[in-house]
Parts: sequence; C-alpha cells; structure tokens
Amino acid sequence: MQEFRIVFAMSLVLCVFSLEGCGDSTPADSPPAVPTENKQPESQPEKTVQTEQATVEPVDPQAEVKAVFETLLSIREEPDPDEWMQADKKLIAFGKSAVPTLKEAMSHPDPGARELASMYLASLGPEAKEAAPVLETALQDESPFTQVNAASTLTHFPEYREKAIPVLISLAEHPDSNTRLTAIYALGNLDSQSSAQLNAIKAALNDSDTDVQLAAIKVLGQMGEPARETLTELQTLIDDGDTSETLREAALSSKSQIEQSQKK
Repeated sequence: MQEFRIVFAMSLVLCVFSLEGCGDSTPADSPPAVPTENKQPESQPEKTVQTEQATVEPVDPQAEVKAVFETLLSIREEPDPDEWMQADKKLIAFGKSAVPTLKEAMSHPDPGARELASMYLASLGPEAKEAAPVLETALQDESPFTQVNAASTLTHFPEYREKAIPVLISLAEHPDSNTRLTAIYALGNLDSQSSAQLNAIKAALNDSDTDVQLAAIKVLGQMGEPARETLTELQTLIDDGDTSETLREAALSSKSQIEQSQKK
C-alpha cells in the first residue's frame, strides 16, 4: 500500500517602505530639496520551472497476500512452527480477499504451490466461488492432495457438484490416509447422499487408519436418517472387542443420532 503525502509550503514576504517628511522652513542657503526618484527594482527574468512528472508504479492490491503465500511456500518443506503459524494466521485473516492470489497459484508449475493454494481455498468454502473454474481443472491435478481439496471446495457450488463427487468417491480409497480422510469428510457434509457416496463412507468404517474410521463414524451420525442402513456396521464396531474406546464411543453416539432421527 502506497502512502501519498502532500506537503504545503508557504512563504511570507515583508516589504518595508520608509517615508521622510520635509519642514516648512528651509535655510536660504540650503539647496532646494531634490525629490527622490522612486526606482523600481529591476525586473528579474522569469524562471522557467519545470516540474518533473514522477512515474508512479501501479499498486498491486495483492502484494501483501502474495508475500505471505510465498513465505509459506518457501518454508513448507521444513517449517519452523512459530514462523509457519504466524504466516498461516496472516493468510487466513485475509479471508476472501486472498482468493485472487490463491486462484493464480492454482496454475503454478510447482505442485507444492498448487497444494498449498488448494488447501486455503478449501478452508474458505463457499467464499472461494471466484476460483471455481481453476478448481475444476485441478480435479485432474497430478497431486491427490490438490484434487481432494479442489473437489471438496467445489461441492459448495451446485453447478460443479456432480463433477466433484465422483472424484471424492474415488479418492476415498486412495493409498494416502490424509486424502481419504478429507474425501470422507467432504462426502459426509453434502446435503443429499447417493448410494455410491454412502457406500464409500460405509467402507471407511473398516479403514486401516483410525482417523479415517473416526471420520466415517462421525459423518454417519451427522447424516442422521439417510445413514440408517449403516446401523448394523456401527453395532459391529461397538461389539468388537478390538475396537478402541474412542471409536466405540463415537459409534455409540452416531448410532444414537441415527436412531433419534428416525423417530422424527
């Protein structure tokens, strides 16, 4: 942001004129007074003042956002916790105003930049609408992390939802657990559920990663009545002696939520 300052300069010129009076009686031998001729100061040649037009560089309204994004990008491989947290908070604080920079970064040749941008766009949810076209392109990105973030963001927009859901269903079986986790949460947050979406979430109840299992259990409970067909699977988890206490409590809670929704 460029500051413009206006400086006003004022100059005051004081002109003092001295008047000399003449008496009525002048000695006879005194020569008559000769009136003093008023001489005007010689006019000074006018100085030509040339004002130089300063070249003002256009201000980039996204400059600060880009600087923070570049900081995160440069430290993403080995981030210092404090430095990362500080930059992360700054970028999040920009909110919707950061979309132009994040949208531009979705076309960056560095996969890491696209992953980073997709993550922050996903955090904006519906406010990332301006970036929807580039997110649609990112559904085919080489990085599954970028794909899943793009797809989860696009589920907020009806005109893109049908393209995003199949990608999420596919990524719910991806080898990377974080990708599966994000896909399950995104599928569970949709207003309506198809049998294909529900089957993907149900399958995650037996995932090898407990965080993915927990995500599947929780979203089924949030879905309520549409998830009634998973009550048997939830009960199996509850009765299984190998189920951790955390998963068992979550399964009991979700089972109760589904059963309560059936009574309404």
